[in-house]
Amino acid sequence: MADGSESGAGSAGTQAGREAGSAAGGDGQAPGGDTQPSPSTPSRLQVNEDLLVLIKKYAMQLGLLVVVWMVGYWAFSVSWIMLGLFVWMWREKRQKAKEFKIKTARKAAQNEQETVLARLEDLPSWVYFPDVERAEWLNKILAQLWPYVGRYVEDILRTSVEPVVKDSHDMLKSFQFSTIMLGDMPPRVGGIQVYTEHVHRNEIILDMEIMYAGDCDIQIRMKRFLAGIQDLQIHGTLRVVMKPLVKFSPLIGGITVFFLNRPEIDFNLTNLADVFDFPGLSSLLKGIVADQVSNFMVLPNRYPMPLIPDLEVAKLKYPMPVGVLRIHLKEAKELMRADVGFMKKGKSDPYCTLQVGAQSFRSKTIENSLEPRWNEYYEAVVDQLEGQTMQVNMFDEDPGSKDDPLGNAAVSISEVVKMGFSDMWLPLEDATTGQVHLRMSWLSLSSQMEALDKYGMLGRRRGGSLSLDQMEKVKRIADADALSSALLVVRVDSAKNLPTVKKSGSDPNPYVELSVAQKHWKTKPQYNTYEPVWEEAFNFLIQNPLHQELLAEVKDEKTKKTLGKKVISVKSLLTLDRMSTKRPFRLDGTSAELHMELILRILSSEAEESDDLDEIEPVSPTAAGPSTPAAPPSEPAQPSPASSTEDRQANNSNGSVVRRRINANPASTPTRPKSEPAHAVDGPNPYACQIQLSLHHSADTDKLLVTVHKATNLMPLANQKMCDPYVRIYLQPDKNRSGRKKTSVVKDNINPAWDETLEFPVTLAEAKQRSLDIVIKNKRSLFETIRGNSSGSLGRVEVDLSKVDNLATQNNPIWFELKQDVGSLSRSSSVSSYRSEL
Repeated sequence: MADGSESGAGSAGTQAGREAGSAAGGDGQAPGGDTQPSPSTPSRLQVNEDLLVLIKKYAMQLGLLVVVWMVGYWAFSVSWIMLGLFVWMWREKRQKAKEFKIKTARKAAQNEQETVLARLEDLPSWVYFPDVERAEWLNKILAQLWPYVGRYVEDILRTSVEPVVKDSHDMLKSFQFSTIMLGDMPPRVGGIQVYTEHVHRNEIILDMEIMYAGDCDIQIRMKRFLAGIQDLQIHGTLRVVMKPLVKFSPLIGGITVFFLNRPEIDFNLTNLADVFDFPGLSSLLKGIVADQVSNFMVLPNRYPMPLIPDLEVAKLKYPMPVGVLRIHLKEAKELMRADVGFMKKGKSDPYCTLQVGAQSFRSKTIENSLEPRWNEYYEAVVDQLEGQTMQVNMFDEDPGSKDDPLGNAAVSISEVVKMGFSDMWLPLEDATTGQVHLRMSWLSLSSQMEALDKYGMLGRRRGGSLSLDQMEKVKRIADADALSSALLVVRVDSAKNLPTVKKSGSDPNPYVELSVAQKHWKTKPQYNTYEPVWEEAFNFLIQNPLHQELLAEVKDEKTKKTLGKKVISVKSLLTLDRMSTKRPFRLDGTSAELHMELILRILSSEAEESDDLDEIEPVSPTAAGPSTPAAPPSEPAQPSPASSTEDRQANNSNGSVVRRRINANPASTPTRPKSEPAHAVDGPNPYACQIQLSLHHSADTDKLLVTVHKATNLMPLANQKMCDPYVRIYLQPDKNRSGRKKTSVVKDNINPAWDETLEFPVTLAEAKQRSLDIVIKNKRSLFETIRGNSSGSLGRVEVDLSKVDNLATQNNPIWFELKQDVGSLSRSSSVSSYRSEL
């Protein structure tokens, strides 16, 4: 009893003390002003949050029950339930993966060492590349500056972006940013690389690996609708160019910032925009966002920041390109099976995409094939050499759903520039199997009009006639989709004294539309002005500068009416100093002037490709004239011994690969001895019987690889108009089974194409002591074989491997003339009659 009394008294004393404290400090506040909340009493905010969570949970369960009741009431099929379950599971899985990625990136921002050790596959670039340096000092500076950066970005969006969006369209008058918060997580710089080679003296170039996984929250409002994005993620290589360097403060004239390739962008949608977070719609929206970023910050687009007065921002933002990359997408092989087959093994419907900066190309889709052949050409204007890559992506087309990836690869453009011409099979990454065959050539820019001579255009411009070789190039390039021979750079500066728009109550929103053939570009519209300033640049690939024209039209975005236009002949630039002009152009029928700078450059290749159709230099068919050559000479001229030396060095100091010849003694008669080696020729002859080969010894497999590409102008046997050719190769002097190979048979063709590689197990030292006996034979029937009719030989050539330069490297295709056997010369009469029939 005593203990209980004491306990009661103690409790009463404690209660009295609490009341006294409340009376003295008011709601748990001490006299000194310090707050002392009771640990056992929950705060009002916590009670409200718990109540909100309880209501939300109750509402979700009630909604689920309502959905189940509606399914039963309306007698929906069980398929709808399975579909909804699938979508829900897909979103849950995708959301968990995205949350894990964001969580990992945020941990790396707080403790990089611990995160790197826990997740070794996501190492930053400085771990892999020794020339990339860590930038922790810069990350610490960014962490300090990030709150101020958030305020600066908010001010820019509200004062600059928001008014422009409102004025762009009447439906966007209510547009506004309701929330702009970049969050507390700053971006990280994974590594910095400063270039010291191939850099001008007046510039500094550095690359930064940018990794941003922030907790930003940006919301926009239009009338009563609210939408936004959260958890923005960006990963890419940002290039910073400090140019020009000056002798006075601040020593740097300007800074240009841009992404070399498209960055990886991901984000979560909120509020009304969350309806796009479904298969198909989500990828479509993110693709649109990536395109807009590319139009703003991915090459050839740049963001310039001038630091000194009187600096030409247009040249800082749009410098001259460095060249053109010509890409020949030939084929792929051993691709993965993406489609499921019930009665037999499934295949794929592959297509290929190529990306060079912001430029993107897509091939046609080859249905139901694991070894597609495209044979398509693309040309990409290149603005930066060092650090820029070409991304190759292979997909399986699935109409109605997301296309399945079949692998990817990357090609360093600087390596292609060093080689001049590259013919390679690229293994596909992120795939179990697959390779893609690409041929690439680098074309530099020349300001000399004489560079047009190799296209056969200069002779026609001067009134001369085309040579036989030029006419043959014209004939072949017509089959290669008329590739480009020049590059036209158009810099649109401004316009003056534009005419007034009739029946319009406000000033126009002028923009310029430029057109060359089927290619069109538009500038951004300038709002409510008669003297707009654009300062934009555009590139046009020109097939024939002698006949094509540039059409420049100034239009009003509001009324879609043309305010003026000007047609400029590209040919007029050929006679100007350095093929360029910068002046105002008077628009037809008005007093308005359009200020532009036009620069023409001829595409020139220092390292020539072989003269195969796939590798020729472009000639425009429109400037070619007639493609029927004159009658061939009765006796083809034989090359002199001096001409049997190399056309060029096989490998120059920087490792470029160019066209070669094989040193050999010339043949004097068609019936030369069989042991005499053949010599290579410059290219295909429309009147000679030839075969095209590639010779290469692989160090990995220790085998000699002989690729048989094609043959031309084969002479059929007597009383026949067609033949069924195949190639038989003996590795001399041995004729055992391992040294005998043959290709497949091509039916009814005198210009067959095989593109097959035959392997001979022989070391490099042994191969240089051997020769190849190559015979094109006609497939004979069993009846002909029994009767012994005809030898079946369509041509023969012997290649001495000791005369092949750099057999250990990947050589370009080489043409060889085929010689007839003595016994087969009796076919000449029937062959001549066959030619006359053609």
